[in-house]
Amino acid sequence: MSRNRISAGPKTIVCQETELKGEVSIGAGTVLHPQSRIIAENGPVYIGKNNIIEENTVIFNKNAAPLVIGDENVFEVGCYVEGSRIGNNNVVGTRSRVLGNTIIGNHCVIGAACSTEMNETIDDMVVVYGNQPSRRTQSAILPGQAALHSRHLEYLREVLPKYNHLKRFEST
Repeated sequence: MSRNRISAGPKTIVCQETELKGEVSIGAGTVLHPQSRIIAENGPVYIGKNNIIEENTVIFNKNAAPLVIGDENVFEVGCYVEGSRIGNNNVVGTRSRVLGNTIIGNHCVIGAACSTEMNETIDDMVVVYGNQPSRRTQSAILPGQAALHSRHLEYLREVLPKYNHLKRFEST
């Protein structure tokens, strides 16, 4: 894909040092930290609203099919994401890896430095953790999780522009 087609919704914060290549659509309110990379090599990357994509995160679509990321996810420092679909309210931990055409449901956690199998399907509420890594299903969603995510976004929207140059987009 030789041409970049980047679109971003209102209240989106994208730091100047962010690398965006190919067809990338960023939903309203999403925050991309400096040094994050979104690369749509063969197919588009569609990112939902109110996601947090931290430093040195790489989201990479090698496939012709779109890589679709839902709403209110957190991609922590240095994680690497391929996959084909990621649901809503997930946490992809520091230095973790989502490989192949993996599909991740809603309210999942990929623990720090953990990796998925190639082309794995991870059901809703699953936590991937430990050295092996192991999997278990959460019994409930932590109360106050949505409020905490909202406060985190508000803080980033206030602080990042003070210390970073931002990319400018026409809102979609």
